[in-house]
Amino acid sequence: MIKILFCALNEAQNLPKLLVNLNHEMQILQRDFEIIACLDSSNDESLQIISDFQKFHPIKILPLKNQRGLGLAYKRLFEEVIKNSSDDDLIISLDADNTHNPEQIPEMLLHFEKHDLDLLIASRFCNTSVMSDFPIHRQFISKSTSILFQNLFSVKKIYGEKLQDFTSGYRIYKVKKLKELFEIKKNNFITEPEFAYTCELVINLARLNSRIDEIAISYDYGNKIGKSKLRIFRNFTRLIILLIKLLPK
Repeated sequence: MIKILFCALNEAQNLPKLLVNLNHEMQILQRDFEIIACLDSSNDESLQIISDFQKFHPIKILPLKNQRGLGLAYKRLFEEVIKNSSDDDLIISLDADNTHNPEQIPEMLLHFEKHDLDLLIASRFCNTSVMSDFPIHRQFISKSTSILFQNLFSVKKIYGEKLQDFTSGYRIYKVKKLKELFEIKKNNFITEPEFAYTCELVINLARLNSRIDEIAISYDYGNKIGKSKLRIFRNFTRLIILLIKLLPK
């Protein structure tokens, strides 16, 4: 089965399109799937929108908590799946703001299964990647983080090249490999409360000799309705803390 995970902090304007598109793509694929959502700290109509969708489609909403942080939300989602999935299940994570196009899921699944991967990242930095309307300052942050992590950790892809995109949240994971990481880390499976959790997971999975690859993404920031939830200063601080934690002693 495929478990599709997303976190939504006040994404009521974006959720109807996302849910319809996800369901459409999975129906075309004719694969068993379940959508699992975390709406922690949301105070708009997100819960009602997903609840209405839930009447006709396989979707689960985690009990709401009054806590904010993308890493904290994904930690809850991953632990839910790890405890309630078989080793052969796959996880697809994506953003809830429609910047990640569900139409890419068939291509991503094909690449993932063809190469027997543990982690596939839809990357903004492949030669054929397309980024539309992506703010310059966000491009700078993402690219700078990429260069920094490439040089400090040198995570290798299946053919030996360095991984380029450490922060894209559009990914496919093999549940079996996440279970292996969880068995080692326990409650420290994810320690970063914010966006830096993406880097933390990649590096920890790489240290388990995971088969990792990336594929070009078509990223359209113009599809997003509403302001970004990224808190730049806080996330920069968390990134520095993560680097200190992960660098070899």
